[in-house]
Amino acid sequence: MSLVTTLAQPEIQAFIQAHQQEDWQKLLLSAHRYPGMPMREIALQIQCRQKAKTKLPAWLTAPEVIFPGIIPLEQCSSERTAYWKAGLMQGHSYADLTGGMGVDFWACSSRFKEATYCEQQIDLFESTRWNLPKIGLEAEVSWVNGNGMEWLQHKSHKLDWLYLDPARRNHSNQKMVLLSDCEPNVLAVQSLLLEKAENVLIKLSPMLDIDLAIKQLTGVQKVYVLAVEDEVKELLFHIHTQEQPDPEIVAVHLLKNGQEQTFRFTRGQEQTAQAEFSSPLTYLYEPNVALLKAGAFKSIGQKGLYKLAPSSHLYTSDQYWPDFPGRIFRITAVTRADKKEIHRLVPSGKANLTIRNFPMSVADLRKKLSLAEGGEDYLFASTDHQQRKLVMVTRKVV
Repeated sequence: MSLVTTLAQPEIQAFIQAHQQEDWQKLLLSAHRYPGMPMREIALQIQCRQKAKTKLPAWLTAPEVIFPGIIPLEQCSSERTAYWKAGLMQGHSYADLTGGMGVDFWACSSRFKEATYCEQQIDLFESTRWNLPKIGLEAEVSWVNGNGMEWLQHKSHKLDWLYLDPARRNHSNQKMVLLSDCEPNVLAVQSLLLEKAENVLIKLSPMLDIDLAIKQLTGVQKVYVLAVEDEVKELLFHIHTQEQPDPEIVAVHLLKNGQEQTFRFTRGQEQTAQAEFSSPLTYLYEPNVALLKAGAFKSIGQKGLYKLAPSSHLYTSDQYWPDFPGRIFRITAVTRADKKEIHRLVPSGKANLTIRNFPMSVADLRKKLSLAEGGEDYLFASTDHQQRKLVMVTRKVV
């Protein structure tokens, strides 16, 4: 009996709702108190609901939702990233070739009149087909329980958009990064993808080498580095039938406060940009993780910012740049890594410490300076363009 068939019964659904805030492990250990109830499956649902609280809040508003398991839940997109991706696509027809739990499909299909969901794992297929109508679907949906690439081969009409998130784990559940190691192998099927669709959006590992992927893939138009709350979550490659010699790279950081930081550039712009250097001025700028992954180390400095050193990736200016994609600090003092001097400047003895291009680890420097963690002061230890080892004492602006 499938998970959906087991858990779809009204009395089991009611039991899950009544106990969803409880400790699922204790509930499982007390299974003898609930004879006839599939407690292992029920405990799994309660565990998933608790994990999905911040990742998939809209899914929890539908009490009938049945989660296929912890691993699919951990691997799926969050609602926030799914909706962000949906903003990249629109048209008449769309297909998700690797549907999984259906979070991306649910968000992106709303931008199309017709949408096709493909998934070959029967448990994922059944749970998604059960769940999505409960949460709400706006498109006319076709459901395909099978290999998405095989379905695509027999598709006669060209689609507006295709989406796929290739599996990045091998049979031993180890993470894979290279395009050729993914399933499906995007390099082997990209000609078919572009034959069957005007546009293709591919979600890939955040560990992937962006420049290598641009060289390997055909017709890359844009690359999106998508980060959420200081963590790069995914790389998105938009490929098209037309070649783009210098694709745009878009670094996107979704902040905890709901705002978004975005920076656009091309590799050509980055290669021709000339970085200017300066000792610390009034403000210090720390790029967000999306910008660092994207590699916009010189391009970001074209707005009147100066780099501290070629390898520091910290920037400074006398003028305040509020739109900088990262954190902004006001420099209150610049000194050496001297314990006595630091404690004079930071009398609380507490500070947040960051190391950039400095010959000590955070732990070792914190020990040397006898600093506790926390407080309102932010210390940046770095090397400037004159090879001086500096500690900048700052207060956070943004």
